[in-house]
Amino acid sequence: MRRYDENNFDEHENLHGCNNDEVAMFEAFWAEELEGRKEARKTGGKLFLAVAIALIVTFVGAPLLGAGLGFGSQIATNYVLPRLLNDSAQRESFAFDNVHTPLTSANLQNPLVYRGDYVALVEAVKPSVVTLSVVMQADVSFSAGQTRARAGTGILFYETASRYYVATNAHVIAGGAAVYASIEGSAPIAAVPIGRNDLEDLAVIAIYKSDAVRAGVNSVVLASFGDSRQARVGEIVVAIGNAMGEGIAVTNGIVSARDVEIFVEGIWLEVIQTNAAINRGNSGGPLVNVWGEVIGINTAKYSEQLAEAMGYAIPSHVAKPILEQIMRDGPEAPRPRIGVNIDNWTPRDAQTYTSMLMRRGLRQSELIIPQYGVFVTSVAYNSPAYLAGMLRNDIIVSIGGNPISNSEGLVTDMTQRSEGDIVTFTVIRGGIERINITITLGSAAQQQTF
Repeated sequence: MRRYDENNFDEHENLHGCNNDEVAMFEAFWAEELEGRKEARKTGGKLFLAVAIALIVTFVGAPLLGAGLGFGSQIATNYVLPRLLNDSAQRESFAFDNVHTPLTSANLQNPLVYRGDYVALVEAVKPSVVTLSVVMQADVSFSAGQTRARAGTGILFYETASRYYVATNAHVIAGGAAVYASIEGSAPIAAVPIGRNDLEDLAVIAIYKSDAVRAGVNSVVLASFGDSRQARVGEIVVAIGNAMGEGIAVTNGIVSARDVEIFVEGIWLEVIQTNAAINRGNSGGPLVNVWGEVIGINTAKYSEQLAEAMGYAIPSHVAKPILEQIMRDGPEAPRPRIGVNIDNWTPRDAQTYTSMLMRRGLRQSELIIPQYGVFVTSVAYNSPAYLAGMLRNDIIVSIGGNPISNSEGLVTDMTQRSEGDIVTFTVIRGGIERINITITLGSAAQQQTF
């Protein structure tokens, strides 16, 4: 039988000389061969098309798909998920003992301060310290509607799936319309209030991780809290904070005294005293020991010109349970306020005041000067006291008809009242007038975001 080569086959030429059986056999063979080749071409075409599509997807579609998925993932991670995630369960179970290692004998052998070199200590602690800028409402020294900013400091102490938590002083954020935090020099990040305890001057604010990422912050260093009860007088300490609002600065000193009580802006605080410089803006920042542990939250300094190097910090053993309570319970019930700063009025003040007024020509018989009371050092603009007509230098001698002899008595009286209560304050003004001032506690003019 002939062998047919499709490359050299010519139907008319090769069929000459063939009998009928050979022609029929050839036609049957060739019909079958052609059908097979058509199917092969179809299969090959489909395979080629499939390969081409696969290559197009690989080299063109995959990057686009990846970019789309990446962009979508980024949006979900940085913008959507953080605000959908509910970290209330983590907050309710928060305890410092679960997330921070307390001071132990094991690390007593490895202080970060070596022969007066504080570099290692500062490098370990500084990343957990944030600068705060608090946008305030206008006060009496500003035009109506004008705002100003207050500097402060915070301590990063906890992290959940969606937020970073920052401890600071209550007085740093009180009255603020907005609070912005900067982490290791980042762009300002808007913070949200979690809660504060005004009687202990402590507060917690939070930063959404999504907002931090947009500011270039992808991770943080959390502070380690130690036990201030183990601090000893003479022990080296370092204060870190946003001094004068100019950025993170460091001062060093020692523990000057423990278990000190001071009266600041109408509240009594148990504090650690230190000679490390505490400047305006340092409030809310850490006082750390040589092992890099926070043993205090800086809160105030003694500003009397006759005294120097007297700074104060809330001890960590006092601060930790309060911060835990704020984390669990959120904002405390609002404490009624009148909007004044106060100090004690004593017989010595009365004697000095009497002498001054008599030098101005007043007779002693004309004077009404109490021996004890509460001296108003300033009145906040638009506060309940301001709206009711109370003035700086007024001396409060009674509240609701009950005599008040010192600042502690006023604070105690206020804790027993509620916002919206209408209370009559009796004040001595100018040493010659007794005036009754009716104040509505916690008026709408005083309510703030923070």
